[in-house]
Amino acid sequence: MMKNCNKKLAVFFAAAFGLPVILGIFMGVAFYGGKDVSAFPLTWMCLPASGVMLGSLLCRDKESEKAPLPKAFYITFLVMTALLVLVCVAGSFAPINTMLVTNQVVILGSLVCLIELAVLKRERRREWGLSLTVNWKKALAGVGAFIVLYLGLTGLSVLASWAMGEDISSYQLNPMLWMWVTMILPLNFVLSFTMFLGEEYGWRYYLQPVLQEKLGLRRGVIVLGFLWGIWHLPINLFYYSPETSLQSILGQLAVCVSFGVFFGWVYMRTKNIWAVTLIHFLNNNLGMALFQVSAEGVEWTWGGLLLSAAMYLGIFLPFLLTKEYRGEGKA
Repeated sequence: MMKNCNKKLAVFFAAAFGLPVILGIFMGVAFYGGKDVSAFPLTWMCLPASGVMLGSLLCRDKESEKAPLPKAFYITFLVMTALLVLVCVAGSFAPINTMLVTNQVVILGSLVCLIELAVLKRERRREWGLSLTVNWKKALAGVGAFIVLYLGLTGLSVLASWAMGEDISSYQLNPMLWMWVTMILPLNFVLSFTMFLGEEYGWRYYLQPVLQEKLGLRRGVIVLGFLWGIWHLPINLFYYSPETSLQSILGQLAVCVSFGVFFGWVYMRTKNIWAVTLIHFLNNNLGMALFQVSAEGVEWTWGGLLLSAAMYLGIFLPFLLTKEYRGEGKA
């Protein structure tokens, strides 16, 4: 069984970290060729879950399975990811509207995956970490806690920007926009949930317990945060902040370690992958939806980096002191 676990871990790392290295080369080619690279981050998000699913399919241990693998769901997700990878690679050289094709693939893949999840028996969803209803009250509380913290963090960022004399006009809220966001975000989640599940099923469902078992509850989740941050490196270089990539990489590490602690806390409390999937979705979409703030092409200053890192680490690292992380033993 240990050998099987090691094989599964090797498959996971090959897909989740090996493929981004290869895709990073194509992303660089597309970037320096003046092509749109915005489809690459969306494809990136599907790779961690693909590693878990591929490892589960290739390294099965039927004796330890309490319920059969959700094969149809896994295969659909893997086919969707493969198509996204092919679109990105082809778009590095050919005049293809990669974002248009990518969005269509994600929407179709999400709808098919949603149907396949709906028809799965409850015990199969629960066995493979896909249950929506497990600890649902704690899951909703975790999502609510994140929204409060996110809005608080946004408020601090606006105050800090105002104090430094920066333009904060993009943060002005429009009540009509809030109403529109309330209506459109749920639909957006349904049509794109595979991307966010793509990260969380890999990081929280699979890799977090593995690292916590080997390194302990706190060190495991911190190491995961660093790995998660480094995983973004080509995106930092060619999408998030090409002009200030060093600051972007350091800021990414601070954000991923901080969020990793909070996301890890929510998942340890709930064992509900949909809670952290929804939180991830809200983090990536609320800023753009409410304030039209995009992650693309941001230019960092060293002062802004230090302030941002201090706020994120200050708000989220204290969750390491919660009872979920207090156990001195391993997960």
